[in-house]
Amino acid sequence: VDIAADPVIVRPAIRVTGYGTKRPVLVLADGTPGYQDKDNESYLVFFAGSRGNGRAGRGGRGAPATGRPSDAGAGTFYSAMSNVDIEIGDGNPGAVGVRGTYAQHSFLAHMDFHTGSGIAGVHDTGNVMEDVRFFGGQYGIMTRTPSPSWQFTAVDAYFEGQREAAIWETAAVGLTLVRPHFHNVPTAVAIDKDQSENLWIRDARLEDIGGPAFLIARSGNPRNEINMENVVCRHVPVFAEFREGGRRVAGPSEIYEVKTFSNGLYYADMGAAGEMKEIMEASPLAAMPEPAPSDLAPLPPADTWVNIRSLGAVGDAKTDDTAVFQKAIAEHRTVYVPSGNYVISDTLQLKPDTVLIGLHPSMTQFDLLDKTAAFQGVGGPKPMIEAPKDGTNIMIGIGVYANGINPRAVAVKWMAGKDSDRKSTRLYSSHLGISY
Repeated sequence: VDIAADPVIVRPAIRVTGYGTKRPVLVLADGTPGYQDKDNESYLVFFAGSRGNGRAGRGGRGAPATGRPSDAGAGTFYSAMSNVDIEIGDGNPGAVGVRGTYAQHSFLAHMDFHTGSGIAGVHDTGNVMEDVRFFGGQYGIMTRTPSPSWQFTAVDAYFEGQREAAIWETAAVGLTLVRPHFHNVPTAVAIDKDQSENLWIRDARLEDIGGPAFLIARSGNPRNEINMENVVCRHVPVFAEFREGGRRVAGPSEIYEVKTFSNGLYYADMGAAGEMKEIMEASPLAAMPEPAPSDLAPLPPADTWVNIRSLGAVGDAKTDDTAVFQKAIAEHRTVYVPSGNYVISDTLQLKPDTVLIGLHPSMTQFDLLDKTAAFQGVGGPKPMIEAPKDGTNIMIGIGVYANGINPRAVAVKWMAGKDSDRKSTRLYSSHLGISY
């Protein structure tokens, strides 16, 4: 899909999901007018915080011009893009792939960003990314503090070929990286001058890093919390550099593992005085180990999904669909639940490998009607959905509403094991949302 001078505006709570035998790609053609000013970026995809008409325009920040949507913000929930790649052609030095300053239940997932001559794959973001890859660009991600002032988490992210840094932080981000892979970049993470940061990285892989892998500011400031675990490096001569004073932490060999790197305020015990401290536990390796395995549970192939509507469910917020779901769970592994309000009147007991898939937790909901008999009277909590102990269950994109006068109701009882996954799920209850 060719993108012209106007960006794709994603309104609040809209999710854009690609499908098909190959991922769809949003392509910005070479030398597209409107993407030439490297000092005033323009976006291919703009996540909005309002439903005003018109285009996002250049920059997209602050008070919008008349008719333009504002930036997404702390009240922008459920916006997302998944399984869509972005490609920026040559001669677009002002281009950015995505701007998404959204909040809860919002994400980017399963996406490749080929940024080329552009500024960044993503400029300013929030909440979470999963399974994303960034190629080229001045930066892969450039971002500030997310709009709800929570941390920004990226899981299974890959960066290659950025011109200045894979990630550039312009303000405290609360950056949390799980299994990131950085390859052939000058710097993996650059924290802007005079900025404190709460940085946590685990199971990282760094290869061919030309400059300092981590450029850290405000060394010695108690608000700086830098912590890394299990970072393996090849051709990374300078592991960290501190902007103040230029102190460098060198790697011990051509290939090495950093078991722990920590810099910040330490307390030896409760009540003890704090002290600034740095810990570096690193050792040479003979060869690079295998990458840490992902713990993101893959969805079953789409051709194995069974649509609950085809089995007789109605989803009209009135009809009791309990029996249809119970039969579907008994006979099928993967149940796709289209948008709708599905009334249930008893617990849906999942099998150990049951997968429930929705696309939007505020549009696909399990509901209890007021005074549902099975959830009345005296007794312990009773779940609407129960996942068995040590199961490999997945529940994604579904809202569960244990509302009304149902004093024993619990939305979800989740006892599944470490290989299960429950995400982008909205739980609402007058009593308990979830138990384990």
